[in-house]
Amino acid sequence: MSKKQTFIKKRKLAIVLTAALLVILAVAMVFILDYVNATSVEDPADGTVYFIRQKKQVYALYDTDKKTVMPTDAEYGYYVTRAGSLIKVDAQTGEYEVFAVVDTEGNEQTEANRRLLMFQHLEGEDIKQIDVYNSQGSFTFARLNPETGRLDPSADFAIKGSVATRYDQEKFIELHVRAGYTVTTQKLSSPIKDADGLFTEYGLAPQRRVREVIDENGAFVRGEDGSYVYEEYDYVPSYYVITAMDGQKYKVIIGDRLVSGNGYYAQYVAFDGERELPRDAVYVLGADIENTLLARVEDFVTPAISYPMTDTTYTDVQEFFIVSKDPGKDDHSYLDPVVGFSYIDLSERENTVNGNVPYVFLEDFKLDGYQASSENIGTCLAYIHSPEFVTVKKLAPSMEDLVKYGIVFSRGTDDKGEPKYEFLPEHLISFNYDATDENGNFVQTVNNSIYVSKKNENGNYYVYTDVYKVDKNGDADELLYTLNMVVEVKGHVFEFLNWDRYAWISSSYMSTDIAFCDKITMTDHKANWSATFELDNSETASVSDDPTSTELLKIIASVNGESVLTTFSTQTFTDEHGLIWTVTSSDIVCHSPLGEKLTLPNAYYADNAIGRQVRSYRETIVCADGRLVTVTPDTVEVRGAQNVTYVRYDIHNFRQLYRTLLYSSITDSYELSDSAEQELINNPDNLLYTITLTEKGGKTYTYRFYYLSSRKSYISINGNGGFYVLSTRTEKIFSDAHKFFDHIRIYDTAKN
Repeated sequence: MSKKQTFIKKRKLAIVLTAALLVILAVAMVFILDYVNATSVEDPADGTVYFIRQKKQVYALYDTDKKTVMPTDAEYGYYVTRAGSLIKVDAQTGEYEVFAVVDTEGNEQTEANRRLLMFQHLEGEDIKQIDVYNSQGSFTFARLNPETGRLDPSADFAIKGSVATRYDQEKFIELHVRAGYTVTTQKLSSPIKDADGLFTEYGLAPQRRVREVIDENGAFVRGEDGSYVYEEYDYVPSYYVITAMDGQKYKVIIGDRLVSGNGYYAQYVAFDGERELPRDAVYVLGADIENTLLARVEDFVTPAISYPMTDTTYTDVQEFFIVSKDPGKDDHSYLDPVVGFSYIDLSERENTVNGNVPYVFLEDFKLDGYQASSENIGTCLAYIHSPEFVTVKKLAPSMEDLVKYGIVFSRGTDDKGEPKYEFLPEHLISFNYDATDENGNFVQTVNNSIYVSKKNENGNYYVYTDVYKVDKNGDADELLYTLNMVVEVKGHVFEFLNWDRYAWISSSYMSTDIAFCDKITMTDHKANWSATFELDNSETASVSDDPTSTELLKIIASVNGESVLTTFSTQTFTDEHGLIWTVTSSDIVCHSPLGEKLTLPNAYYADNAIGRQVRSYRETIVCADGRLVTVTPDTVEVRGAQNVTYVRYDIHNFRQLYRTLLYSSITDSYELSDSAEQELINNPDNLLYTITLTEKGGKTYTYRFYYLSSRKSYISINGNGGFYVLSTRTEKIFSDAHKFFDHIRIYDTAKN
């Protein structure tokens, strides 16, 4: 090997060794920098120094050797020192917070992880009562007998002063956990006292303070120079008292929030009988107490606007009605009727004229005779059953509160100077409901009286509800309880309060099944023309149990009081040979006396006047009683002592006429004042048509149509108006009636 080759080889080896050394030095520098840059943390409990280091981009707490990661507690994941202190480390930034554990005093208690409790842990079963006093107000949860409202260690917790009010169980559990499990994040080593020896520095004693003035909209008030306006006020710290099952009381005063926002200063107060003994110590409780111990009682309440109803029976209401103030009047003396209806149980309406009509309007609400809109009523009841709440505004409201929320009207004072009030809200919703137990068994009928304010500035409503016991006559005669709360509900929940009356009705104003119709009278007042149709379904039951079957329907029709025709129905004749002939609207058959069907060579098919193919007979049938019967495509002529001609397609034509009635509809509302309506209907020149329909059983509907314009006719049913129909539809009804008598084919879907 030459010297040159030897030199090159040595040079390459030197380069490789240098590169390896640089890598080793770089790794060592990273380790050294990491080791040197570790943040030291001193445990205030015993002075031991620990270190926060970043490894693999994650910060953690290391032991004194900077190598061993310290253990964490099971609940929060805080690092635990050997002295039991807790150290919270942010894994992303390395920022930390020390929760030092100190020696206990009095009934302070440490847990296995040496976290400090202000007093021994009280579980839910250990607590008899919790009294809370804060800037939002005061409230008490206690074990109260639901019947007497008195303390009962065996009873469940209830809100004192409102025992029947339901509350959020999970939120209440959070309350008694926070109150009975006073784990602290810090105990100040040398808290500052004022001249009186009180911890006013931490908001743990009453004092005179200054704050910015806030207007009714929550905005800061500024002076003429643009600076904030301040006011003095008397500050009182919040506190709560727990009474244990053994009668022992524990009090905690809650002061100001820490500047960091991580908690609140607190002080424990022991009791010696009724004498209070404040502990000379300041603690820090976690910020999570603000959702319970610093909350309103309303935050615990389950909002409600009615007696609890099941998902399957909330539609089964009786005597439901709405009354409201007239929006056009500033009158606080009465409420105007809006709508009223009752549910008819299916068992009561099966096989009746109301088979498909689950609701009927109450007579006092000027909608008698109209068919209720089941769909819209269902929407209304669904919102009452499951409303969308904003919040509970006030539990156990005073009369002044109810005035504030628009539920009660102030009537000034009486002779003794005492204030007078009247429940006169913007709207009142009332209905009866059959309450059941968990097994679905009937318990009692209750009445819900729901008082609703006008819309507030947010477009929502305030609601207050009383629940009454209903007597055997259906009257609300005894107050069972009040829901005892004013709740705010979303505006769309009670949008039905603003519905036009048209929304409550079915647009179809005639709905009687033809099988339940007994008589129809139609009068054209301008033409002095009147027709009567008497329906006879008496033979229907002989061929079918179906009450809607009309195969054997007969109609006796007359014009201006004179009998004109009897519509065709199935006819049976016995001829001189004993053969039995049956003629229907479309066929003719013959049977022997033994029931054998015979062939009819003289029978033939042909189209009748309305274009339907029917079977007829070329010969005359001689009956055993001497009558002569001729069957043509259009008629059945019976000649004898009395000559009668039946039109075979009349029943079809009448059904088309009846469909014209059923398919007629109300177009929209046409509200008139009482005086304007009376002026309209009392002018005989305005009355155009009258139709009267009588159902089997005697219920009668009278439909009157009054002239409004060439396009519109005002309609009233049983004297109740407020709507209009299109004039062309009413004209078609009477045009089809004329066609019936003229034996002209009727098309129910035609325009005229």
